[in-house]
Amino acid sequence: MSMTITALSAPTVLIASGDARLTARLSQMLSERGHPTTVLDDGLSALKALTGAAPPHIALIDSDLSSISGMELAVQIKHRSRASLPWLMLMSASVDPEIVQNAAHAGIDDLLLKPIDLPDLQVRLGVAQRFQTLVSQLEFQSSAASFNASHDSLTGMWNREAVLTLLFPETDRVQRLGTPLAVILLDLDHFSQVNLDYGYSAGDKILQELASRFRRFLRSYDLIGRYGEDEFLIALPGCTVEQALFMAQRLRKSVLGRPFAAGADMVVLSASMGIAQSRGRSPLVVLREAERALADAKLAGRNRVCRYLMPKAEASLSSPDSSLPLAPPIELKPSEGA
Repeated sequence: MSMTITALSAPTVLIASGDARLTARLSQMLSERGHPTTVLDDGLSALKALTGAAPPHIALIDSDLSSISGMELAVQIKHRSRASLPWLMLMSASVDPEIVQNAAHAGIDDLLLKPIDLPDLQVRLGVAQRFQTLVSQLEFQSSAASFNASHDSLTGMWNREAVLTLLFPETDRVQRLGTPLAVILLDLDHFSQVNLDYGYSAGDKILQELASRFRRFLRSYDLIGRYGEDEFLIALPGCTVEQALFMAQRLRKSVLGRPFAAGADMVVLSASMGIAQSRGRSPLVVLREAERALADAKLAGRNRVCRYLMPKAEASLSSPDSSLPLAPPIELKPSEGA
């Protein structure tokens, strides 16, 4: 992922002043430089604009604003919790040491002496633009680092650590509300053979396509993460084991039943799945149960769904759901005519 961001071509600018002649001069100059500009004549309106969902990049604030002075406005903005703040330029009729000190405490980024010298303002706007570009780049890098720390680089899904972490608050919610939560552990059958037959690049593309299909199939609040090389963990809030069994069968048919491109060939995949019910217990305990059910699915011939049953049914701790017939095994083979 590239970390380079181009400079802001024309940062948006807010002019907050009740001086009509001043705002007219500034608006004309900014318009000539291609800056989208908004003009407001009172402090309350400026505060709303600067703390809204899409604040301007740069704000020229008159110290003599009505309702809220420019200095008070800056203080209000400084105390708002935002990742980034507009570049604030205070326009004042005098710039003495006391004003400079107050401006620094208020969070003012630059001071402009009225009447405004337009060439000088152009230079200062250039400084503000470069600073805002740097802030945008740092925010992008921070966001990218955060994403990469919690997501699998190949599929874009949650990685193993992240999806396990997310399971804990889901489990707390199950305990608090008494709602069901089912966990599916899905392992692709013989996927290592796909890598050997078609190459790891083709295998990676298949996994990316599989991840895309999972996203279209699952609900927005379901959790899914890459649990291993060809293993996926799916958490289904609000689903009982019976509902999860039905969902797993649909996954086999809707997601895995359609062929995947592997170079010039088409490959059909199958998967083994183990299902366990949370009941508000530790996710680590539930995952061990899902792993045991998955192991039974593999031992039973793969390409099937098994559930974990409580110890009272020890004779069959993990078995396919008898009410849902299993499809015959699907062979991995090139498409006809390839």
